[in-house]
Amino acid sequence: MRATHSKPLKDPDHSGFEFVREILDGDPTCAINFDRLQKHPKHGYIIFEFLRCHENQKVTPWTSHPNRYWEKNKQKFISLFRVARDLKATLYLVNYAAKGTKHADEILVIQVLEIDESKGITKEKTWKTTRKILVNGLEN
Repeated sequence: MRATHSKPLKDPDHSGFEFVREILDGDPTCAINFDRLQKHPKHGYIIFEFLRCHENQKVTPWTSHPNRYWEKNKQKFISLFRVARDLKATLYLVNYAAKGTKHADEILVIQVLEIDESKGITKEKTWKTTRKILVNGLEN
């Protein structure tokens, strides 16, 4: 189902991010940015956070998980989960690799159901998929 009341995604606009970085001048905040927030007509709010696996990492999109680096980046996931809970939204973390790289066709989707702030994601639904399946599925 394609939305007819929204402009298509084209070139990314990084100017807002660059503006905030300039204004804060390295001052750490507990703010997070959303990769994608949308309201589905039947499923309500959905939050997507895209987690890129770089080629120089030992993990791939199918083997990486936020719990592996929880202590390094837990505040981001805790904040996303809190916002999702407050909005009664579904939170999806999507592991992927850049197009044209070795693991570009691996995509892992993690639906976050529960988080323990000290331990990480404690309840989830996950599934492996591929770019090809997602692109073909979206075209139907």
